[in-house]
Amino acid sequence: PCCTADNFRVDLNGTPTSIWNTSASHVFTTSFRDAHPGCDRSLKVIFNAWVVHFNYLRQVYAKQQMVAREEQARILNLASGSPQLYNRRLRIAHRHSGLYPSAVDVVQQLGPAGMSTDESEHDVGHGERTYRITRKAWRSATVTATLRVLDSLHLRMRYQQQWTATAGAWPHLRMPSSRLSNREPPSGLPRNFY
Repeated sequence: PCCTADNFRVDLNGTPTSIWNTSASHVFTTSFRDAHPGCDRSLKVIFNAWVVHFNYLRQVYAKQQMVAREEQARILNLASGSPQLYNRRLRIAHRHSGLYPSAVDVVQQLGPAGMSTDESEHDVGHGERTYRITRKAWRSATVTATLRVLDSLHLRMRYQQQWTATAGAWPHLRMPSSRLSNREPPSGLPRNFY
């Protein structure tokens, strides 16, 4: 057997039919029957009930892992800026460079570290996520206004001017807030960026 009743181990990343988990299921079945001699259920019924419970445990574990990954990504984004937001703004700036010729340069010079981070105010599974924008006290109002224009253009493009959204994930609802970022400003930016 893969384990014993006293040192019971399952592989929550594996399927119930993997060699390890099948062996663990047999260990559980035998152990359960020994612990409950008055149980009138057959070994097959106990085995199948364990498999159903094991699948539930796998679902709970997968959800916990997803929440942990999201939290790690959030912490990483707080530490390094938002590469996704940077790439989106740069793409929009290039697309509208005729109207806003300096926007490409502004986004490129700020880099991912110069993007605002968002703090989610959302309990998993309870409604739409709302993101509060953490302000950068060091960033000039002119630069911030340029970035807000790019965000507005992105949202407008998503609706194709007909109020029907294009394919893809729904844009984050980003709300301004009074929260200040405690990250240091990137060095070497033009003086008027501060």
